[in-house]
Amino acid sequence: MTKRLLVLKLTNTGFRARDLDSNKSVTVKIRANRDIGELNTIVFSVEKEWTFKKNTYLSGSITDSRFVLEHINVPGHEFTVEGLWDPREFFGDDAEECFFDYLAEGLREEYVFNDYTGYGFYGTDRDPVFEAVDADSLPERYDILTKLWEDYPQCIDALVHIGHLYLDYWNSLQHALNCYRTAIHIAEKNLPEDFNGVMPWICLENRPYLRALHGLCLAQWRMKDFDEAYKTAEKLLRICPGDNIGIRLIMEPIASRREWREDDWE
Repeated sequence: MTKRLLVLKLTNTGFRARDLDSNKSVTVKIRANRDIGELNTIVFSVEKEWTFKKNTYLSGSITDSRFVLEHINVPGHEFTVEGLWDPREFFGDDAEECFFDYLAEGLREEYVFNDYTGYGFYGTDRDPVFEAVDADSLPERYDILTKLWEDYPQCIDALVHIGHLYLDYWNSLQHALNCYRTAIHIAEKNLPEDFNGVMPWICLENRPYLRALHGLCLAQWRMKDFDEAYKTAEKLLRICPGDNIGIRLIMEPIASRREWREDDWE
């Protein structure tokens, strides 16, 4: 018997996954394999299946592993359009110089995503993303974030922070790319095809998406995919012309094809 599984979380003995045909969660017992990454689709040849304490377990072998964005069956983010974004309302006279290019092109519509952050998901005044950031160890952070995304897959901030955990490790950058690309895919699903809006950083609900674009740019840069990294940086700057993340600071070294350095992430 063969199953198609979407990897949700790596474990010491295998991985947690969602069966793409039944939509049920399963735990796979298998030896460590570098082809396994979060959000990869695994074609799995099942040798044994059993249930323990209402959890389904599988053992067997992997026949294929790849990232297939179309298999991420998560509803896209809803949003509102708040009118035209005019930086002069926030920055006064300074906007004429700082936002010269934006103002010369003409005002664009301001988009604000609905709230898909993790705040309040598990209880009043709880934010599992902040809890993960404050956790004492990487395994603790990972457990909190992967559980949040499995429970609440529209919370792309969980995916973004999982990606951040991998950004320092060269041999795990593909895992980071999977997380960032999935987060961006979910956020953009409902945007119009001709989207040309602005998503201000000041709106907290926009930040997970903007962080995902920033993380993707850093991962592409570190993998020496300079052309794609620069395209992502341009996209982020256009969407968030206030540049609160500081993407302008890394566009020149990316354009000059300088290799990523540790202090570029810090």
